[in-house]
Amino acid sequence: MTIVEFAKNSPIPKRILLYLHRKGFIHDPLSTDDQTALNFMGRIWGRKELLRAQIAKLSMKNRLSFLRTADLPSKWERYAYTRFRNQKKGKKLAMEIVIEEIEISFHFRLSKEQKKNLYRIRNRAQVARHRENNFPEKQEKVSYTAQTNNK
Repeated sequence: MTIVEFAKNSPIPKRILLYLHRKGFIHDPLSTDDQTALNFMGRIWGRKELLRAQIAKLSMKNRLSFLRTADLPSKWERYAYTRFRNQKKGKKLAMEIVIEEIEISFHFRLSKEQKKNLYRIRNRAQVARHRENNFPEKQEKVSYTAQTNNK
């Protein structure tokens, strides 16, 4: 059975299976041992107790940063979000600069659809920064609550 065939009936996303293959953890086509291991992994995939234990190892700052970008599938999207999010207050960051940085750093040209997505990422980062700057007391409550509920 190939990775693509296995992904059709598995709770584990295809991109994760391909990542495991790239890293040499599984083979394509899948061996019997690979299938056994992946079937077990599929049974525990997404369990909150496992996620909690893994995320708990991160500092609060890294945890929040990870959660903000968890739904961005590619490295260049996470880079762009972080670049816009960490922009100095009062400074402007042109889209053309970020597009050029991405194209140079990640060695590919952004398509029209990817550029549209980049605008969405920028807007999302700006809204997050705006909320953080204009409602700092709310951010502190959330942060404090998250720390005190960690018993």
